[in-house]
Amino acid sequence: MAAPAVLRDVFLAHQKHWGEEDGGFLFEDPAGPLPRIDVLIYRPTARIGLTSFTTIGMAGRPMPSTPGPGASGRLELSGPGGSGRAELQFSRRGALTERAENEIARQLANLAVHPFRAGTQLDWGHLIGLGQEFPTFPGCHAVFLSGPLTENARDYIRTVEGPVRILNVIPITDQERDLGRALPPLDFVQTLLQRVDILAERPS
Repeated sequence: MAAPAVLRDVFLAHQKHWGEEDGGFLFEDPAGPLPRIDVLIYRPTARIGLTSFTTIGMAGRPMPSTPGPGASGRLELSGPGGSGRAELQFSRRGALTERAENEIARQLANLAVHPFRAGTQLDWGHLIGLGQEFPTFPGCHAVFLSGPLTENARDYIRTVEGPVRILNVIPITDQERDLGRALPPLDFVQTLLQRVDILAERPS
């Protein structure tokens, strides 16, 4: 069965931005809300010392429509990427074993399915508890979803179905999650960037 045009657009946008992927994992669930999720992997180079992951499949359908959380200071889905479609992106410093790559890819696939199982939308500024540690990030039992983290980073992808928002996944500790609940999202991510290297394990 041919991939929906929106997912082809996402794939081509990833290729244009990242180049050809170094590997990837496929997660299939024909009876689930997302029948197929691909997680592409881009391994470190001499210029970029990161292992990066991107999902393709979450944008295959709009996330369930729920009231926006604007009253709490969180960003709305009314701007670019406001179609309710999104994909996940994640980066970590250094090279990883194949097992660690698989575990991270599986966690991202589970996060991609989360809004459809929970009947809610995901957006920049949201905090999500995992019930377990994020792979290769000991002590991080939740994630924060962020918009662009650098000046040249993408915030959304143009597709035939409209903009697809890019959600950057940042593993956080329980203490950081408590701080995230107390601060507006932009203040929280700025504080986090000042305190820790979000692309690496937290110091013990």
